[in-house]
Amino acid sequence: MSDKPTLENCSFTFVQEGNCNGTTDKYEELTIECESSLGIDNDNGCYYVLKTETGWSIDNVNDLQELLDRINRVIKEGDK
Repeated sequence: MSDKPTLENCSFTFVQEGNCNGTTDKYEELTIECESSLGIDNDNGCYYVLKTETGWSIDNVNDLQELLDRINRVIKEGDK
């Protein structure tokens, strides 16, 4: 084990206004958990678990990709 603390897992919560059809709550909340079998630092990455109780609306796949890219930047920058 390293002398430095290691990142095991992390969780990100995003919030936005509900969609215009009213099929979700007034505010939508999406939690993306980053998990891995040996810890994020030890595995050099993670897999993603998406959770929502309110619904989460996207206009296209790029909206979701932007969230995942943002998470990846935060995890990698935290390694510096």
